[in-house]
Amino acid sequence: MAAAAPLTLQQCLALARDRSDALKIQSERRVQAEQRLNQAEGGIRPFVEYRYLKTFRDSDGGFYDGQAQESKFLISQPLFYGFRRLEAITLSKAEMKQEGYNYKTVQRDLDANVTVAFYTVVQIDADMENIQNTVALLRDRVKDLQNRVRLGKSRESEVYAAESQIATLKAQEEKDRGDRAKALETLALYIGKNPSEITLVDGSPEVESIEPIDKYIEAVSRRSDVEAARQAVLVQSSRLKIAKGALLPSLNLDGAWYTYRGGSYANSNWETFVTLDFPLYQGGAARGKVNEEQSRLRETNDTVSLFVREATTQIRSLYKALESSINQAAAYKDAYIKADKSYQVQMRDYRYGLVNNLDVLQAMNDMFNTRRNMERALIQVKSDKALLDIATQY
Repeated sequence: MAAAAPLTLQQCLALARDRSDALKIQSERRVQAEQRLNQAEGGIRPFVEYRYLKTFRDSDGGFYDGQAQESKFLISQPLFYGFRRLEAITLSKAEMKQEGYNYKTVQRDLDANVTVAFYTVVQIDADMENIQNTVALLRDRVKDLQNRVRLGKSRESEVYAAESQIATLKAQEEKDRGDRAKALETLALYIGKNPSEITLVDGSPEVESIEPIDKYIEAVSRRSDVEAARQAVLVQSSRLKIAKGALLPSLNLDGAWYTYRGGSYANSNWETFVTLDFPLYQGGAARGKVNEEQSRLRETNDTVSLFVREATTQIRSLYKALESSINQAAAYKDAYIKADKSYQVQMRDYRYGLVNNLDVLQAMNDMFNTRRNMERALIQVKSDKALLDIATQY
């Protein structure tokens, strides 16, 4: 069976979004909010129904028939409910927008988690490749030393020193393999793939500079969590108006058209009622509800300020982390160039007998560590840049 094609970060993000239960749950909440809007809009429209009534009563007194029946169409039209029903529509529209922003927030958190898992695997893969390349150099070194031992130009202990370093690197490789398996399990959980079938490729370009932080801070006002908090304020404002509306009178128009009617009203085919309800005293319950909703409105306003500060802090932290990673990567690039030159010089001097094998091994070890740190820093730059973009994208 052909091996699966390597996955890029964007492909992993797309797979994770397609199978995310959290996104599916949030999507259903958007549907529920839409249906609440339909219900609220229905509250201002006429209500029509058909009713059939058959009555059985005691007729021993002789004044009433033992049975009576009627059938009729009923219509009810709300005329005024203290603006509560109109405000319920406004509330439901704000809830719909809020759930839409909540969906984007869930997606942003998912993208960030997948990005961290992706680059964790990529970094471990780079470490393992670096180890394998260094082991290959050391094995060539062992062969050369064995030949020199036979010629009496090197000590046998030098061979053991190189072989010991190989064994140490192999142990590190096994640890990395275990860490990679755990990281793959995490990534597989998000993207729904068998860990044994997952291979990754990082196709994102290197990042050498970033735009000013002000550009990223400007995105805070457009972030989905901040926008959702603003919609929550609108929702709560509507709830407060609805609570205040309960203190106002309500007016309703009701009517009926009879298809059959018995008794003394048999010749009356229709009737209509205008109902006015005026709340006078409710034991303070309605006023208490208004006070509660006012407190909740102050709370939601404070929540907006809190979300703005938290989002700003998060973006600043991600920006500083990216800045640091870029500076580290640049320093490690310079260090690796010098470490590589040092190793080449040590190898040249070793052939002329100017340095011993331990000097060569030390130079090789320095080059290995510097290259590993450089590659880690370069990958960290890409990870930090991706996380910063995600935090400011929506």
